[in-house]
Amino acid sequence: MHARKMGALAVLAVACLAAVASVAHAADTKKPNFVVIFTDDQDAIQNSTHPHYMPSLHKYIRYPGVELSQYFVTTPVCCPSRTNLWRGQFAHNTNFTSVLPPYGGWAKWKGLGIDQSYLPLWLKDQGYNTYYVGKFLVDYSVSNYQQVPAGWDDIDALVTPYTFDYNTPGFSRNGATPNIYPGEYSTDVIRDKGVAQIKSAVAAGKPFYAQISPIAPHTSTQISTNPATGVTRSYFFPPIPAPRHWQLFSDANLPGGTPNKNLYEVDVSDKPAWIRALPLAQQNNRTYLEEIYRLRLRSLAAVDELIEQVVKTLDEAGVLDNTYIIYSADNGYHVGAHRFGAGKTTGYEEDLRVPFLIRGPGIKASKSDKPQNSKVGLHVDFAPTILSLAGASHLLGDKGLDGTPLGLYANDDGTLRSDYPRPEQHRQQFQGEFWGGWSDELLQNLRSQPNNTWKVVRTYDESSKQGWKLIAQCTNERELYDLRKDPGELYNIYDKAKPAVRSRLEGLLAVLAVCKGESCSNPWKILHPDGTVKNFTQALNSKYDRIYNAIRPFTYKRCLPYLDWDNEDSQFKTQIRGANPAAGVGHHRLLTAASERAIATRRRAQAAVSAELAERPAVFQAKVEEKSVPVPQDILKADVEKWFAFNNAEYYLA
Repeated sequence: MHARKMGALAVLAVACLAAVASVAHAADTKKPNFVVIFTDDQDAIQNSTHPHYMPSLHKYIRYPGVELSQYFVTTPVCCPSRTNLWRGQFAHNTNFTSVLPPYGGWAKWKGLGIDQSYLPLWLKDQGYNTYYVGKFLVDYSVSNYQQVPAGWDDIDALVTPYTFDYNTPGFSRNGATPNIYPGEYSTDVIRDKGVAQIKSAVAAGKPFYAQISPIAPHTSTQISTNPATGVTRSYFFPPIPAPRHWQLFSDANLPGGTPNKNLYEVDVSDKPAWIRALPLAQQNNRTYLEEIYRLRLRSLAAVDELIEQVVKTLDEAGVLDNTYIIYSADNGYHVGAHRFGAGKTTGYEEDLRVPFLIRGPGIKASKSDKPQNSKVGLHVDFAPTILSLAGASHLLGDKGLDGTPLGLYANDDGTLRSDYPRPEQHRQQFQGEFWGGWSDELLQNLRSQPNNTWKVVRTYDESSKQGWKLIAQCTNERELYDLRKDPGELYNIYDKAKPAVRSRLEGLLAVLAVCKGESCSNPWKILHPDGTVKNFTQALNSKYDRIYNAIRPFTYKRCLPYLDWDNEDSQFKTQIRGANPAAGVGHHRLLTAASERAIATRRRAQAAVSAELAERPAVFQAKVEEKSVPVPQDILKADVEKWFAFNNAEYYLA
């Protein structure tokens, strides 16, 4: 009797193990879907994602998923940052460093061949269908819409001059002649188009990646030409909420009570010279900035509704449980921080930190208003993360990536893919960078500054919560902040910090400023080839003082608004990049002949698909299409270059 019972228990145990193995195998073999909701200029610090303002974001993504508390962009301006996201490379390795020509813009993006080897194409190689709706790049316009971005089975992209027109958005679908939607709210149009794409994706019966990119809470832009004089003017306003949301959040105030406490900084004597020259905002400016803050929150209310509709669509289609839903933004944003009005492009936390929330297969539900993952994550980690979740982690070494998969393994519910990378040491440091000037987007009384080129190195120790930041301006002025004691970056301690802290940060910057590939995620391998040091805390040991004291700090020769390797000096440049530092910058130069042939084949296939899609409707057509009308002929024939021919256009339009 006892033997029979033991035998039955053994059989049961084997069955349980087999069931667990079966679940794990199913998780590893069934390809998941991805829906990415990607906003424009949304901060992670000034409470824009608070559950009071975005309840659906919490209900449908945060509670059943997780938020990463230490997630950053590395070039805080839209088009370079979006390129970092899709390419998995820092801007100094894509050479796409600005919003508009000559250092950015649509023509350069196509010329660099960025859309010939990036995330949507990599996913298509894995059997995915890919969809896109909303803002793509700023100067994708009524004059170049025929040059369809490669890699998308269906792309319905906003086109300039209608990109930032909240109440008359204009789109080109797969290179077709653009249509506008007079009187229709941009986020609502994008919502309806995105839902129709998801329904079409489900009907196609293949795994899919769908990115939905509303413009909120970006500023509103109007571009108009006087027909009598031919003079083109651009006008910039705060974001415009949907009519139904104008009265929301009237009691909201700029969050001076957050840990940063850096609104309207009085003493900027320790900041760079150009910031010291900015006047302190007066009461009339502060009242205006308070309303800008409320308008940003109101404009996000429609995005919150979009989230709910997307989740319900996935649920009704029966694919919600096998779909990763991700929420993030192209760059952060500041309102009233330090001496600034409203904008981005600085190296401070408000501009670098963005929301990142994810739910999906294998992710343990946090059921919490607080972030449950504090591992450092970057936009350059996005592409390798998606590939890994799609079961293609074995391809990461072939893509010339600077990023590594996000630390989602920390929130594994037991069913996350078994081949999802789980490194012994997760990245604890990263670099940020920007080239160009600075202009306040909405306080026009603040004088533009031409010299805002900078590099940043930032560290974060997950166990001690200690963070350090070193900012190197192109004037070679330095700022150093203890982010655990001073999260608002109010007290520059560069001259007061312990020499060991300062020298280690300088050493990291010297490597990361010129890094590529593995040296971006593991600079310690360059600094300590013997493998004795794997993180910042270990590097602080006094026995390494000699190594770090001998490192020459990274410097600029002069302030330039673009990447010039001769202008940026690091003693590790040749060691990491070879005799020609620019070699391989712009990923197309890294491609093999076989890759080039594959790209040519993809181009032909994409052209055929685009031509077919332009001639026929999607499987599911958004009802809002009934309200579209063609773009007026005079706009189609306009000289688009004139629209961008004004001072600092790249910062206002970013």
